Amino acid sequence: MNDMTYSFQQFGLFILLLVFVKPVIVWGQCEQFQIMHLNGTVTVGCTEVTVTSNGSVGTNNYCGYAPYLIGPSATGSYTFSFSPAVSEVWISLGGINNNSAGLEELSFEINGNFYPIVNPGMDDGCRPPAMITLQGTIRANPGAGNAGASWQEVLISETINTLKIENIWLNNHPNGTVVQVVICCPPCVTDAGQITSAEQDLCLGDTVSLPFATDTVLDNNDLLQYILFSDLNDTIGSIIATNNTPTFGFNPATMQTGVEYFIAALAGNDLNGNVDLNDPCLDLSNVITVTWHPLPTVTFSVENPDVCVGRCQIIDVAFTGTPPFTLTVFSPAGTTTNTFQNYTGTLEICPPPGTPPGSFTVQATALTDAYCTCP
Repeated sequence: MNDMTYSFQQFGLFILLLVFVKPVIVWGQCEQFQIMHLNGTVTVGCTEVTVTSNGSVGTNNYCGYAPYLIGPSATGSYTFSFSPAVSEVWISLGGINNNSAGLEELSFEINGNFYPIVNPGMDDGCRPPAMITLQGTIRANPGAGNAGASWQEVLISETINTLKIENIWLNNHPNGTVVQVVICCPPCVTDAGQITSAEQDLCLGDTVSLPFATDTVLDNNDLLQYILFSDLNDTIGSIIATNNTPTFGFNPATMQTGVEYFIAALAGNDLNGNVDLNDPCLDLSNVITVTWHPLPTVTFSVENPDVCVGRCQIIDVAFTGTPPFTLTVFSPAGTTTNTFQNYTGTLEICPPPGTPPGSFTVQATALTDAYCTCP
């Protein structure tokens, strides 16, 4: 008796999970973000902030304000550059000296030009409140004492590309002023919406096609796309494919069968026809899990291919795929269908009376496992 193998291709499941977190500190119609890095460029809220310093600077915390210490041992400054520009900043100041030990004042520049302060900040109750000079700089009132004066949330409302805060030593040896800077960003309205779909179990060779996201909210510069990714802990860093529709195929060069992948809608600023992954308002929808499963295979084998006329033959079967398996075979005994709960089993083939001597063939004509059906 000849043994025969009937092979089926493999198919896999793809799963998508999306987790997205946005900062939520909202005052009025503005989300506020504190700048904390001492140098270099960092994305803060809705903008990239580049921090540079000149002269005597450092870091400190005073009355809860941090981290910029300006002028601890001589005149110094911090400059903040914004790309894109911001519309408002709040500046809090602590430890401004005006006493016998030393006198200092804070001067401000917006976009390279001197900016006179006209609106005082709030008294924070931590130290005596500061004052505005006739020139529009900030000093402590005379006799503020060694502890220094403070002010909370001095507001500057302008289109701000650069902000420079300089501590100018006027006499003797002040100890410097601690400065906190908070920027205003418009609240994010971008919403990638929801994809209404259950988890998807697919077979190798199939294409997953999900419903389009609903309840999306896009501003006039936003784009909605769909991503296929592999790591729930690194959504953006593990993107395998991007598409303008929620449709993805299996790529054997970058993917594996039987592995969970993830699909989600992605919304953000349009950057040359793709969603800008650095958009601070980037938003992800819910996640749909998809797995491509391999197609099952079956192999036939016999211990002894010789069988006497009128006798039955026991054939061993071995499967790959996911149990249970339903196997249909054609043989001299006709077409039979059997279900196997495990990866191995046996078939009994009994040629009918009158079958002539000689070899006969057993052929698998259909095979189905828990996920996939072979044609």
